[in-house]
Amino acid sequence: MNTLPPETIVSSSAAAPAAGSNPAFLTCDDAAAFMHESLKGRRNTEFTGFILKNTEGRFYCALEVKSADELADTELPRDFPLTVAVNLVGEMEVPSGYSLEASLVSRVDKAKGFDESAVEWNQRNLFHSVADLHAVMSSRRQYSRCYLSASDGGLIAYTSSLSDFEKELSPRLQLKPDGRPQNFESLYERGAIPSSVLILLAVAAGEVTTVVAGSLWRRRGRLKASWRNDILQHNPPIELMPVCGPVLKDVSAVAHYLHEHMLKLSHLQQHVGIILKHKTQDVFVVTAPVASDYASFDRHTIFPKGPQANVLLPSQFRIHGFYHTMNAIADDRLPAQEVQLYKNFFSANDLRIGLSRFIDAPHHRIFLCTPSGAVLRFSKPEPEKLQNLMAQLDPQNADYQDFEQKILSGEMRVQAFVDRLAAAGTLSVLYPGDVWAKGRVQAPTAIVIIGGESAQ
Repeated sequence: MNTLPPETIVSSSAAAPAAGSNPAFLTCDDAAAFMHESLKGRRNTEFTGFILKNTEGRFYCALEVKSADELADTELPRDFPLTVAVNLVGEMEVPSGYSLEASLVSRVDKAKGFDESAVEWNQRNLFHSVADLHAVMSSRRQYSRCYLSASDGGLIAYTSSLSDFEKELSPRLQLKPDGRPQNFESLYERGAIPSSVLILLAVAAGEVTTVVAGSLWRRRGRLKASWRNDILQHNPPIELMPVCGPVLKDVSAVAHYLHEHMLKLSHLQQHVGIILKHKTQDVFVVTAPVASDYASFDRHTIFPKGPQANVLLPSQFRIHGFYHTMNAIADDRLPAQEVQLYKNFFSANDLRIGLSRFIDAPHHRIFLCTPSGAVLRFSKPEPEKLQNLMAQLDPQNADYQDFEQKILSGEMRVQAFVDRLAAAGTLSVLYPGDVWAKGRVQAPTAIVIIGGESAQ
């Protein structure tokens, strides 16, 4: 994505809240996606927020307030203590220590025009308004990017390019001196001008990107003049970095974040993602989960590739580990006393895939988010024991043992399978659940908590 053009200086006299009280993000897109997700239960409503940047280069979400009374509005998201005050003439007051980077709006769907086709109407509701685009294109702008949190769940962005075409287009989108819209905007808002026209104008003037895919803009990346054909591509190349959650200060924060977010996902589909760690600082970020089988997921699934076909990661970050949820397991496949432990531990197939990652990355970690809410981590394998366990998990190896069949037939207890992994390295419970107590799982007699009782 192109470097953002310089912003217009805005007032920064408002006091800022404590840094730790508001989540920080690596990129503007990440912060916008977070705010967009917070509006999930309020789609198709009017909302305006902003993305701010601090002096350390981190991005934050902020709410627009036009009066003190708005701070008491119970419908405003509570996750964002930062606010941007906007007065009657549109002047903005930004908290001290921050600059204004972008706006994020959600709009009520517009009425269908008299002769407007269903396709053009849908596009008009799921694309930026003329006013929002002009706020970014104008030479008097206060920020150079705007996001639309669309009613279909998609998130798109327009970024100013300062191109000659954009400079020519901007005056034609501004309001008249008396505050009324020009003919183009009036006709467009009534559906008399096809929404495709404004989309093509925006694509030519600046940079339009899909940050979070929706029903219309279902291909993440930059929109081009060929967007109608592009959105039909089955496996388009990855152009953007994956959306990441907030910057997390330690592994405990990572575990808490995974616990909260994975429980919200459907247990009918496995979800996978990657945890990144800064190369010189003890901070982490977590990529948004992808609905995918663990076996078919790897770094190339979500990260773009460079000129040499190498996978690109966010600057100064490296892969710390992979996390995944579990596929659903039928309750009637095991005796009752074994079911809960079996449903909340690595499957033999997932474990085989996870352990194979240690071959190329010995300092790798694998994380499991269990249905009961626990977060397990396996790390620091002992090479010989790891090799032996991988051989037992590999159907092509002479030492293969069908652990799943042995467990289901009663020949082997689930606890014995847990012990195998615990003996091969460091198995830890980072966040407890109904089945797992927090702490290291010791071998050969790994202690677990089942139904409030200790079992060995």
